[in-house]
Amino acid sequence: MTPGAPASPDRIGHLGETEWRDLDAAMRYAEARGARRIVLYGWSTGATMALRALHQSPAREHVAGLVLDSPVLDWRSTVRAAVTQHRLPALLTPLAVRAAEGRTGQHGARHAEAVDPDRLTVPTLLIHGPDDTFASWAATEELARRRPELIALHTVPGAPHAAMWNVDPDGYAETLRRFLTPLM
Repeated sequence: MTPGAPASPDRIGHLGETEWRDLDAAMRYAEARGARRIVLYGWSTGATMALRALHQSPAREHVAGLVLDSPVLDWRSTVRAAVTQHRLPALLTPLAVRAAEGRTGQHGARHAEAVDPDRLTVPTLLIHGPDDTFASWAATEELARRRPELIALHTVPGAPHAAMWNVDPDGYAETLRRFLTPLM
């Protein structure tokens, strides 16, 4: 928990929809100490946190860019993937999606609002690959396709979820360097 960030009243994860306040607290902390340009880095469900912070944080005017690694942009497909990966019966998939909605209070339309490409206002780097079976590669491709003037996509073939750097550390580092240098 970030100092100054409010705890979730129910102590339940909300797929990034409420956890963005942790990031907001970190942004305000940095701003209070002189930061004028902030790059938000969201990894997996942290992508939703970064996107929500970009849209809702009082410190959002200091956001110079976003880096989203293995982004969970479509949590319903991620829940479906989790059912498959845990070898649960497919007939449980709709129940798992409903359970996630009910437990977190988050529904697909609210999440879609966070990842709406028309709401992006800063340069964004997506780092992802087609072999991620947890976070939807199709959702990442679609986001990049919709805003090519603002979004760069670095594709990492052969990488499972959240292992983009592990598969291609040199390419990852170089891509980050090229993306971040003009933002600072």
